[in-house]
Amino acid sequence: MKTNGLLKSKNKMTSKNYAKYRKVLPEKPLEILEMDIKFVWIEQYKKHAAILTILDTFTRHALHHYVGYSIKKHTVKQCWEHIIINHLQGYHKAGQKINIEIRNDNDPRFSAKLVQEYFSENFINQVFTHPYTPQENGHVESFHSILSEHLNRYIFWSIEELQQNLVLFYEKYNNIRLHSSIAYLSPRIFWNLWNKDLIEKITDYKQRKTKFKLKIPYDEINQYTDNIEPEDCSLHNNIPHRNGAPYLNNQEMVSAESSHNIRFKKSPSVVPCIANL
Repeated sequence: MKTNGLLKSKNKMTSKNYAKYRKVLPEKPLEILEMDIKFVWIEQYKKHAAILTILDTFTRHALHHYVGYSIKKHTVKQCWEHIIINHLQGYHKAGQKINIEIRNDNDPRFSAKLVQEYFSENFINQVFTHPYTPQENGHVESFHSILSEHLNRYIFWSIEELQQNLVLFYEKYNNIRLHSSIAYLSPRIFWNLWNKDLIEKITDYKQRKTKFKLKIPYDEINQYTDNIEPEDCSLHNNIPHRNGAPYLNNQEMVSAESSHNIRFKKSPSVVPCIANL
């Protein structure tokens, strides 16, 4: 069969660029992004739904997410078309050298030739993490732990219920939830203040660690953010501060209770105790 040319030719494996460092050190927003997929059980069809999230490692801002029963290579490409149109094109000035890195694991949807070629055509450097090293994709893995803590409270009957829940979750994550790693600010406020040169970046390149410090008092943030801070954000409340930074609330943010279809997981049943009088 080989001599007659009847055997199918072997598929050529596309080369991969693997991460050189375990910890990323972005110097500005939209320089190093990470993406990953998380699965959530849906009761209606007894199957998992997939959540694809693309995260900016500098601001911790969740730039885009997609929810579906199936995520294929074409879906990944469409999500990145959204990122390029709504974020990258407007942020990088004409004639400016583009230096963008996207980190992801070795999921076949990420390593597909279609996706790799799309990144190459748009001057995006795709970097793969080594097997069994989630710390190389640590920011989105940390985000997934927050997302898991939130989703574990619920039982979702349909994917529509999950989508309703996630809309509010991502909104509150980006606009309300405070992050100690970005000067105890929400990602949106941090990004806004960074663009106004009100955030100081302190980087230890030997230890590969970055700290941020707010250049103004926390009670003056609204003067520089055009009042975009949500009303129920803790920065509006008279709460104690640690070195000028508001204390983090250990309780996870309130989720999508506005959706009457959301089913909370029930705690183990307790047998009532009836007193004999």
